[in-house]
Amino acid sequence: MNPNRWPEAVRGSITAFCFSLLVFLTACQSDQPASPYPSTEGLAAAREAQVQTPASTPYDDSPQQRQVYLEAYADGYRSGLTGMNILFRKPNDAASTVRIRGWRDGADAGLKEYFFRKNKR
Repeated sequence: MNPNRWPEAVRGSITAFCFSLLVFLTACQSDQPASPYPSTEGLAAAREAQVQTPASTPYDDSPQQRQVYLEAYADGYRSGLTGMNILFRKPNDAASTVRIRGWRDGADAGLKEYFFRKNKR
């Protein structure tokens, strides 16, 4: 092989390789990955969802505490319906134990409903 022709052969090979790589990469198309986040419609639906509150609560003997529990339960339930850590009116640590328990119980029930609906599809 002529020493002067060797660089032309290498250049030609590199050019052919780059062209085929360009064709290959432009021909490959992947679907967009599904978003792990709930859609805005899903969030709006969770925010406006009708909540089936429990018939009995741990606070049935006190109407005021029962009302606080049920309000917190509804907020937690709506949060659970999103299937994510989207918190609708989550009580802070300084809130009453009644509100915290209601929210947690509701979030648990909402998550169960979310996964029930998801597996039903």
